[in-house]
Amino acid sequence: MSTEKERVLEETTRLRGFRYGLHDFLAEIDLGGLKELNKKVYAEYLGESLLDRKTKELLLVVACIAEKDTVEHLKVHMHAANRAGASPQELLEAIMLVGGWVGNVSRANGLEAWRATFRPDLPSIDRAVELR
Repeated sequence: MSTEKERVLEETTRLRGFRYGLHDFLAEIDLGGLKELNKKVYAEYLGESLLDRKTKELLLVVACIAEKDTVEHLKVHMHAANRAGASPQELLEAIMLVGGWVGNVSRANGLEAWRATFRPDLPSIDRAVELR
């Protein structure tokens, strides 16, 4: 039999289509807070609205890039956008479009997340290639 914490984490994953480390952390320190977050996320992000899930995820990816979010968090939203119908090429185009508006560091961070999500066979962008 699963514990309440396991049930809440499963619900977290089912709702979003992904689970992020923050969710596991919250389950450990404030399970009630995670339950409330899930309610809020459903109401504001996953519930029915004028925007479809693909559009919402594209907007979230753009917002996260503008905020110079972590690659790991960007990856979960790129994955969710892709599952909602956004192609890797659409996501790349969105990154390149907003990159000119939010700056080179944000764009590079977004590109690294795109690479890690869709082309992990390519070398990391975030590395020193040669120092002389």
